[in-house]
Amino acid sequence: PMGMDGCLDWTSTTNLGLSTIWNEHSDLFHLHEEKYPDISRADFWVMAANAIIRITSIDNSLDLKPTFYWGRKEANECPGSAKRLPTTENCQQVEGVFLERMGLKWTDAVALLGAHTLGRGHSEFSGHHGTWVPNDRAAQVFDKRYYQELVSRAWSPRQVSIDPPLLDWTTGNPNTDRPKMMLNTDICLLYNIEESATCCTRTSIFDQNGRNRCESESDNECTRYDSDHPHWEASKAVMSYLGGSSQNDNNQPFYEAFKLAWFKATMNGMHDLKPVEDSC
Repeated sequence: PMGMDGCLDWTSTTNLGLSTIWNEHSDLFHLHEEKYPDISRADFWVMAANAIIRITSIDNSLDLKPTFYWGRKEANECPGSAKRLPTTENCQQVEGVFLERMGLKWTDAVALLGAHTLGRGHSEFSGHHGTWVPNDRAAQVFDKRYYQELVSRAWSPRQVSIDPPLLDWTTGNPNTDRPKMMLNTDICLLYNIEESATCCTRTSIFDQNGRNRCESESDNECTRYDSDHPHWEASKAVMSYLGGSSQNDNNQPFYEAFKLAWFKATMNGMHDLKPVEDSC
């Protein structure tokens, strides 16, 4: 139960922004209504996500068709459903939703969060402003860049709102209108920020003028997880999805992990779904 049902709780602030892509005037809405009316919204949204991921992946190589099963029922009302989503507060949110509620593993959760490589946060909707990768062009490519950015850059905490209190992480020029960002739920996959978020992830990085890359907390480096920490598996997954110890173009570890995690997530709570036939 409580799997995908093609329903959104429009009253929840968690879903702010989704009305810009799903409304009676949007292209996606019309595509469903005019070309695929016999397919449930729930199935259609998974199909649409599969298509976007494939066409934005390197050489269109991440084909999620084998993971797609159809037959999801749709609901028209789902009050309170957005409360099941994780907030951006900490890794307990990731653990509570993906591991405890959905029955996934840390390898799955970290792979799914790799989808942050696409798109951007908007201050009007989430309060968080920026891309997880260097620029808007890179944010249109589904690859492992998210993990590279998480590991290689000097991320410092950024207070984006006092009331309500809202914090995320940034690197580079904080005054640009196209900032880079990470959420607490990203940083905590690799760094132990549970006890204190007043740190910078890489204090030993300097620019060509000798200026420390940390915008704040340059004298306090965030600690990585020890092997006996409950989040050690998350940390190992991040490093694994880099595809190697140095800069490289190997996306396969991430793609394979994402394919498995996506299958588990989209099938979660579903029963009696049917595979897509190659011919009919």
